[in-house]
Amino acid sequence: MLQYFIKGSAVSFFPRGLEPRLDYICNVDAESAKMPRSMHEHAHLTEAVLVYQGAGIFMIGGHRYTAKTGDFVIYNSHTVHDEFGGNGEELHTYCLGLSNLHLPGQKAGQLVPAGICPVISTGADYETYLQLCRMIECEIQTEEGADTANLLARALFTKLARCLLSKGVKEEQRQDSLAARMRHYIDGHYREELRLSDIAQAMHANAYYLSHVFKEESGFSPMKYATLRRIGEAQNLLINTDMTITAIAAQIGYNNSNYFQNVFRNAVGISPGEYRKKWTR
Repeated sequence: MLQYFIKGSAVSFFPRGLEPRLDYICNVDAESAKMPRSMHEHAHLTEAVLVYQGAGIFMIGGHRYTAKTGDFVIYNSHTVHDEFGGNGEELHTYCLGLSNLHLPGQKAGQLVPAGICPVISTGADYETYLQLCRMIECEIQTEEGADTANLLARALFTKLARCLLSKGVKEEQRQDSLAARMRHYIDGHYREELRLSDIAQAMHANAYYLSHVFKEESGFSPMKYATLRRIGEAQNLLINTDMTITAIAAQIGYNNSNYFQNVFRNAVGISPGEYRKKWTR
């Protein structure tokens, strides 16, 4: 018989009274992964995405990353990101949303330390992470299992946080380009009636030059990016709240609900109502 004891010097990874809480887990199959998720951010959530089949391309903070089976993709709170299949492989993921995350020496909601790549391989621990996700998915579906799901998620995030600290890959320090500064400006003003001339005035540069620079780096125009930010926020609200479509339209800066629904359909391929039903089924 082998018997093990908790070490007397062991200290909880999370500060007492500030333990994180699991908000949701999504098992995203290949069909759902093909539905575009436009640029969005979470003010009070940290997300961790485990790729358990296929591969995909992920935009995080304006930079493109590739993740494959066995990788975790992590979005700190207040980090603009989107997800799409990108390379044609069938993408299946588990996505976990955690609130009230406080790690020693880091900002609230920050799981990935500054300067560390937000994509990390689980290596030999892949099966452990996958089984934790499956157990959380099973437990969270009943009221009786909610507490168990929350504790399992806390264990998963503790293990992941320690892995990032010990095995996280450092990234080269990147200086903000002109396009990145434009993106930051749009992120702060996309709900407004934003015009290219407004961005040019804020950047103290020629509007046509700015448009060229932004498209060269991102692949689309500044105004297209502003529209995608609105659509991304709308997708968040459709999935995570029971707000009416009219209220969501107003929340993201559209005074006309019908116009918003047309813009949404053009961007996503289905109406906001259909998107909500399909994603939350």
